[in-house]
Amino acid sequence: MKHSMVHPAASPTHLILLGEDVAGWRTALLAALLAAVALEVATAVCRNALLRLPDLLLAVLVGPRLTASARLRLLPHWRAELSRRLAPGPHRRRRYLAALCFVLTLACEVHPAA
Repeated sequence: MKHSMVHPAASPTHLILLGEDVAGWRTALLAALLAAVALEVATAVCRNALLRLPDLLLAVLVGPRLTASARLRLLPHWRAELSRRLAPGPHRRRRYLAALCFVLTLACEVHPAA
């Protein structure tokens, strides 16, 4: 399908490459550029949201079950352990799953505060 209303035979200077004119190629390149930018933004947003999930689960599932003194004493150590597990390096997915398992194990083992 041609994007230009100019017939190729009408103008000898009208360039057609692989069945598309200049306007078609310009439109395709602009669409590809916008799609690439949208993909990068979506990937960055999802990655940041997923990296915050273990800490959020720690605060929501484990924090309310602790007494105030235990929360002040234990949560900083557990957050440091999460940061260590989520630090950049090799085997990112395996370490992310290990961090989630760490939080879920804490959530199952911590008894509610009396």
